[in-house]
Amino acid sequence: MPAAAPEQWGRRLSDAIREALDAGDLASARRLALEGDGQARSLEKEYSLMYRGLGITLRVLLNILGKMPVGDECGALLRRFREDMTACMGRVYTSPEARRAMEAVPERLAQPSGSDVGAELARTARFLEAAEDLFVAEQGRLAREAVGAMEVGDAGRARALLDDKELGQYVPLHDRTIRFMAEVMGHVLERFGPAELLRFHMAAAEGQRQGFEKWERMSPAEFAQASAFLLKQHMGQVHVREDDEKFTIEQTPCGSGGRLRLAGAYSGPGALPLVGASGPLTLGQEEFPVYCSHCPVWNGVAPAEWFGRPHWVFDNPSRRDGSCTLHIYKRRDEAPADYVRRLAVPGPPR
Repeated sequence: MPAAAPEQWGRRLSDAIREALDAGDLASARRLALEGDGQARSLEKEYSLMYRGLGITLRVLLNILGKMPVGDECGALLRRFREDMTACMGRVYTSPEARRAMEAVPERLAQPSGSDVGAELARTARFLEAAEDLFVAEQGRLAREAVGAMEVGDAGRARALLDDKELGQYVPLHDRTIRFMAEVMGHVLERFGPAELLRFHMAAAEGQRQGFEKWERMSPAEFAQASAFLLKQHMGQVHVREDDEKFTIEQTPCGSGGRLRLAGAYSGPGALPLVGASGPLTLGQEEFPVYCSHCPVWNGVAPAEWFGRPHWVFDNPSRRDGSCTLHIYKRRDEAPADYVRRLAVPGPPR
C-alpha cells in the first residue's frame, strides 16, 4: 500500500472503514479491515497493540512503585482501580465468551495472598495481564464479525460492530487506564514531591528505553508518522503538517491528557493534582496537569540525556481546552536552544 501523506496520518483505520461503508464500497471496507491502512495492521489489531502497550507501561510504573516507601493509600488506589476496571469490563463485555473469561479472572488474582502493598502490586500486574487477554480476544471477535457482515453486504451491522469495538469497548477501558496512570503519578507527587516525581518519570522512561531507541533509529518522517499513530490511538483528533524544517502535530484535543482534563479530572472530589514547580516537569509553566508531566520527561529530558536532543518539542502544551502542539525537527540540532534549556535538570535526575 502506498505511503500515506502526512495529512492522512491522523485518520484512524476504523474511520477509513466507516467512510468506505458509507460510500457503499464494502469491498474496500473489507480489504481495509483485513489488510490495514499502512499504519494499523488490521481491524482486529487496531487497538489491541495499543492496549497491550498501555499494560506494559503500567507494569513499569508498578515496578517502580514497588521500590518506593509507599503506604496503605497506595494499596487502596490499586484496589480501587481493579474494582473500577472490573465494573467497566462487566458493562462493555456482553458476549457469552467474554462473560466466561471474566469468571476466570478472580482465580488468576488469587496469588499472592496478603493485603500488603507488595501483594496488591503483584495482584494488579496479574489483573492487567488478564484484562489484556480478554480485550484482545473480544477485539478479534468483533473484527471477525464485522468482516463477516461486510461479506454478506450488511453495511449497517458492520458499522454497528465497528462502533461497539471502538466506542463501546476500547474507549471506556482506555480512559480508565489513563486515569489510573494519572492517579499513580499524582500519588507520587503528593506523597514525595515534584523532585521525586521527576525521578519517577526518568525511571519510567528508562524502563521503556528500548522503544525510545527504536524511535531514535527512524528517519524524521518515519518517527513523525509513528508519533501520530501513537497519539491518535488515544482517541483525540490529530492533524499533521510538514514544512522544510519540521513536522507539526496538532491535537484538538489530546486524546489522553487533554480529554482527561476536559472530563473534569482536576477539579471536584478526588481531583488529580497539578504540578506547581516550574521546571522540566512543567516546561516552565507554573501549573501543569500531573498526567501531562510525563511527556516533557519521557519525550524531552530522557532523550536529551540519552541521544543529545529531545524527541518532541512542545509548543504551549496542555492548554485548558485540551489541545496540545508538538514539533518533530528534521535535523538533530534544530530544536530551539531555549526549549532545550527548559529541559535542564538541576543535578542528577535520578
